[in-house]
Parts: sequence; C-alpha cells; structure tokens
Amino acid sequence: MVKKINSITPEEISIKGVGVLKRNIFADNRGFLIETFANSKESEPSVYAYSSLVQPGCAKDMDKFHYHQKQSDRFTIVLGKMWVLLFDLRKNSPTYNKLEVVLLEGGNGEYKEKITIPAYTLTIPPGVYHGIKNPGLKPAILVNHPTYEYNPEDEGRTPFLEIPVPGLNNSNFSWDLVK
Repeated sequence: MVKKINSITPEEISIKGVGVLKRNIFADNRGFLIETFANSKESEPSVYAYSSLVQPGCAKDMDKFHYHQKQSDRFTIVLGKMWVLLFDLRKNSPTYNKLEVVLLEGGNGEYKEKITIPAYTLTIPPGVYHGIKNPGLKPAILVNHPTYEYNPEDEGRTPFLEIPVPGLNNSNFSWDLVK
C-alpha cells in the first residue's frame, strides 16, 4: 500500500536549490495587494511573467510532471491556494529522488479589516520536476516570473506512470495521494 503524502509549509522545503522568499499580502475591506517580484530581492532579473487560473480540484497537469532544462520558475499564489509538487531528478543533487508537496496560499478577498498575511514565492530550479493543483473550493491564481521567456525546447513533460518514486515504495505519484 502506498502511503499518503502530507503537504508541507514553505518553511519545511528541503529540496536543494528550491528558494523560498517570504512576501506579504496587505489586505483590507477593499481587497488586497501582493508584491510578486522585485529585482532587488531576486538572484536573476525578470524577463517574462504570466498568470494562470486553476479551477477547484484541477491540476496543471493532472498526470504529468513538468520540467525545464535551463529555466527557473518563480511561483507566487496570489489568490486561493495550491499544492506545488516538487520532485528532484537532478542526478548530482544531494536531494536526488526527493518528492515534496508544498501548500502555498494567496489572498482570499474576504477581509473585513486591515491585515497583513504572509505569502511566499518558490523558485524552482532547472531539473526539479513540478506541477500545481488547486485543492480549494474556489479558483486560484498563480503568477510566475520565470528566468527565461517561453521556449518550448526548454520544457518537457513526463507522465507520472513513467517514473517510480523511491519515497513511495517505487510506486508512481498521483495527486490522489496528497492530503
């Protein structure tokens, strides 16, 4: 039997090279503001940005790992919550074959008073396979500031069924395993 995977907080990430940068959400009854990128806080400048809305219960991709050969991704959840799947398949990494699922949360738009809430940006280096899923009941929005503009030759997708995960008794990853 394959064990369930407990999602972790950004502070608990142990995969080598995955960066965690704390941000703040400044919210009140009018809405909220979140800084998603500042060149002064990053190791590489932003050259491209996009946002992605994910409906409740949906994943990008539902059955595949996503990866890059050169590009780092910098994910910030600005609305709702998402699980971010991280699987280190860099052969020379001290955390090779480690799989973690991180819960990231953004604003929810339902604030009655002035409040500051923590949020995080994850930097996912090349060679760390990844994916996202919205475990919430409302749509969620991710903003990414990758280190390169979109290049289809730099990215790939590998089906979960093609890669056994040592931490799962060499079984395959499935979003159904995350709790």
